[in-house]
Amino acid sequence: MDFTAIDFETANGKRASVCAVGMAKVRDGEIVAQTSWLIKPPQGFDHFDNRNIAIHGITKADVTDAATWVESAARIRNFIGDDFVVAHYAPFDKSVWKQASEWSGVDFGDFNWFCSRDLAKAHLALPDCSLPQVADALGITGLEHHNAQSDSLVCAQVVLAIAKRAGVSSWVDLQTVTPSKSALSKSGRAYAASTSIKKNDLPEPNMEADPTHELFGQGLTITGGFELLSRMQAFELAASFGAKVQLGTTLKTSILVICSENPHAPGFALDRGSTKAKKAYKYITERGQQIRLMSESEFYVAVGMAPNSIIQLQPVEEEESTAQENLEVLGTSVNTKDRSPKTIAFENPIDSYPISTQSSPAQFNTEESDGSLTSHEFIATSDLQENIKAVITEEGMTPPTSITRRFRRISLSVLAWFLVLATAFSLLCTAAGYSFDAVAGTTFLIFSALLGLGSYFAFRAAKRK
Repeated sequence: MDFTAIDFETANGKRASVCAVGMAKVRDGEIVAQTSWLIKPPQGFDHFDNRNIAIHGITKADVTDAATWVESAARIRNFIGDDFVVAHYAPFDKSVWKQASEWSGVDFGDFNWFCSRDLAKAHLALPDCSLPQVADALGITGLEHHNAQSDSLVCAQVVLAIAKRAGVSSWVDLQTVTPSKSALSKSGRAYAASTSIKKNDLPEPNMEADPTHELFGQGLTITGGFELLSRMQAFELAASFGAKVQLGTTLKTSILVICSENPHAPGFALDRGSTKAKKAYKYITERGQQIRLMSESEFYVAVGMAPNSIIQLQPVEEEESTAQENLEVLGTSVNTKDRSPKTIAFENPIDSYPISTQSSPAQFNTEESDGSLTSHEFIATSDLQENIKAVITEEGMTPPTSITRRFRRISLSVLAWFLVLATAFSLLCTAAGYSFDAVAGTTFLIFSALLGLGSYFAFRAAKRK
């Protein structure tokens, strides 16, 4: 059995904030090599949270002269080669590898990932499959939890111990004796995309995640499609932070991620959205259920794919919105008016949205409350540039004021109602025309249909404005 076990540690709640790595290489069922080192987190993700320091003991001073992620990613790729990669709770380590690379502008490819935690859940009757509990159940000693080298070594030992208990010595044989709901898919890849997600496919929440994180313990469901993730990838990321992911809106739903449009935009109407959105609206209005509406960008921030400042790339005008006010009155946690945006000075604003490994980084600075400037590095995403152009002030242009927007809305509403009246008059003429001549009646009927279509689009435009 050949594979490499890996463990990452992070400086804060963002997955790109990698600060340490440990790896253990296995050949023919024996651990033949180990390595570990500290890493300087990518720029913009290098803040060390006290909670993370308390967990792994690594501070910012420790990584001052450490290798960068670009250097580290190359070393990791060379050490692993073409091996299968095993991690205890693999969605976490997989997302660290991916996001640190994307935010650093490098691409060393991906691996075939397997999860020793899922493997333990499939083979061991344990109520808690955290690494210390699994190691203790298998008689593995010497674990220094959250030391990257120790965690990767014990992770490798866990896989070998489970394989030995099952009487197998290869991945193929291990797959054969592993219950179907496990880390190993029939294709041999751990996280292959699926066209249809069933309830049994949903990842379970990571109860070892930070209990203070905004997703921990939340019932989360998604409507619409992500620009940067598959639905299953989004579920796995949310579950890794302790979220209880759901296929639909239920009485246990507390977060609804809306990807198709910005739920904080003026004029957004939850009751005219998707089936999940309409159900959320019903629960909010009829049961007083607390459901937070989360945009796609806010989700990226929550799972560590972007710093908090990315939300300011999509500002929302402070304008009265009946639908939004209704939701606030009904008790949702959505409140766009309480945001205090930072001043952002873009060097290249159009190319500042994440994430692409095929683009060059763009720099921007955010002005903090103390007046200092913090530099961040973003990687451009061509698929989303049109969205960014729509919300960032272009050179030589200014966004419409609230008065201008209101004037446009009123004008379009007046036009829409005028067309409605014209349609009604035309229908009367149609009836009269048919009583005299079929050709005249048909002409008025066609004219009525055109007027009706015009009024429909005028109403829609008024609503958007």
